[in-house]
Amino acid sequence: MLNQVTARLRKFFGIARKEHGLHAPFRVTTHRGHTVQTFQSLELALEAAEALGPDHYVIDRHGLQIWNPQRKLLRDEE
Repeated sequence: MLNQVTARLRKFFGIARKEHGLHAPFRVTTHRGHTVQTFQSLELALEAAEALGPDHYVIDRHGLQIWNPQRKLLRDEE
């Protein structure tokens, strides 16, 4: 089921299957730390994490968690 959701998000955002953009500032990860997708935009990363469900988080390029489903936005990125 997760693979189907991820595939739909990749198709929606026009993202290639295995490219994880090393320099992208935001990553959507699972609770185990596996990167699902990377994004240049915080808004897109937040939308993807919310769509994927409660076990997904947004972290920044330094590995700091900036969003989780329980607390929403954890720190201001401006």
